[in-house]
Amino acid sequence: MIEECFFAQRTELFEALTNHCANVLRRGIETHDHATVFVSGGSTPLPLYRQLSRQELSWEKVDIALVDERWVNPGQPGSNETAIVDSLLKNRASKAAFFGMKTAAATATDGEMECETRYRRIHSPFDLCILGLGADGHTASLFPHARNLGYALDENNARLCAPIQARESAVTGKFTERMTLTLNAIRACNSIILLITGEEKLEVYRTARHSRDTLGLPVSALLHGADSKVSVYWAP
Repeated sequence: MIEECFFAQRTELFEALTNHCANVLRRGIETHDHATVFVSGGSTPLPLYRQLSRQELSWEKVDIALVDERWVNPGQPGSNETAIVDSLLKNRASKAAFFGMKTAAATATDGEMECETRYRRIHSPFDLCILGLGADGHTASLFPHARNLGYALDENNARLCAPIQARESAVTGKFTERMTLTLNAIRACNSIILLITGEEKLEVYRTARHSRDTLGLPVSALLHGADSKVSVYWAP
């Protein structure tokens, strides 16, 4: 089931989405004494993270983990971990536990098992996943025709994490080596948010809703899943 939540202004979107995310986390804490949220990088969700970090809830009972990561060390350009630490793991949310994906391994492929072991320590059930959408149709680091994309999208793949080698493009820049949640890991989350801004990405989303080309337009695999429970938040 896909729920569309469209707003006239981004300020309205982020206010509503902050409340939505905080309520999902509160329900998780009330239900199983813990909550887990997977978060994406990029500039679009930063206002959400800053507002969410100030929400009053039991952050010491929250696990925050990355949806995906460029294979660069924290502190280097492109690091999603650094962006999340600077925007979300502060204020009240500084009490939360954080799980990054980057390991000391030279490549994402070499670091896959360590990342998988790390992510198996995250509290489950998973409550919330916040995703973005690229102009090329990628979400998380599920990039079109990337090496290992089929593995990451495989419905029989029980892994939480998968290394990805994307094709270099205007969207990826030089950061083609990534680690990402698998499609099944994303689907395991009780609430999935697809955060979109701008007319261009809205058109990509609409195209994906009618596409079955999961390798060319990977977000379509999420939108057409049998158990998809996605809330689309959009503003111009």
